[in-house]
Amino acid sequence: MENSVCPLCRSQNHKFCFSEKGYQVLICRLCGSLFIHPYSHNEDETHVKVTEYDYDKLKILATNRHYSASKTFYGDDGYFLRIAQQCESAKSFLDIGCGTGHLLELLSKNNPQIHRVGIELNIQRAEFAKRVANCEIFQTPVEQFSYPTKFDVITMMNVLSHIPSFDSLFSSIKSLLSDKGKLILKVGEFSESVTKDAIFDWGIPDHLHFLGLNTIQFICRKYGFKTLVHDRFPYSAEIFTLGRWKAPGRSTSRNLIKRFVVMVPFALSTLAKLYDIRHGGKVYSSFIVLTQL
Repeated sequence: MENSVCPLCRSQNHKFCFSEKGYQVLICRLCGSLFIHPYSHNEDETHVKVTEYDYDKLKILATNRHYSASKTFYGDDGYFLRIAQQCESAKSFLDIGCGTGHLLELLSKNNPQIHRVGIELNIQRAEFAKRVANCEIFQTPVEQFSYPTKFDVITMMNVLSHIPSFDSLFSSIKSLLSDKGKLILKVGEFSESVTKDAIFDWGIPDHLHFLGLNTIQFICRKYGFKTLVHDRFPYSAEIFTLGRWKAPGRSTSRNLIKRFVVMVPFALSTLAKLYDIRHGGKVYSSFIVLTQL
């Protein structure tokens, strides 16, 4: 850990949290963020990996399954309603990491006049998104992306932890966001006492870093933003929903277990209570809206 440096604040003052898949997860004592060690700072390598990944080789993550899961995410969990509320007066919208395009598709029906643009590096998902959203989908990394006009709303839904450089990301976002524009983030937030078993699959090393409970304030100070909305929800309220347990995941065997659980009365509510006893106050699913100072 001698050479480990926080990707957000560059501090080397951190503590060990846990290990997974040969990586250490460290917590920065300055900005509160969690990050993996060793950490890949190579942006091009990360972009190529995402671009070329063949989801269809892993059936469970095929584009049509991702699209189906997106319907659950934006419908049952209500995230689209929150996003639509922030877009009421917006004329332009950029979805970074748009996946198979369902958010852009929904927005076209809710606000037909809004100009929609998506960024999706993966080839298969980008092509799928073009078909369902019927708008421009670029396969350019956001750190290198430019556009003739600025955007009133930019969304990053469960995307932040995949992007290696905070500095490059926020430099690009500030160049793309209109003066009174909004940056919407859907992220996980973790306390410094979080344990490995709080998350079934941390997605390491695809997930490079995670937010601590005070990290978003540090981001605002560093990059010149202020918080308009910061809603935290217990993680149990997201992972133990009926829609989520009906949606297929990565593991075939785990999907069989999930199907059985949803058939048992009160099973999900009981699991949620047990989870909160163990991890309550340590893990949140958060919806955050920022604007430039």
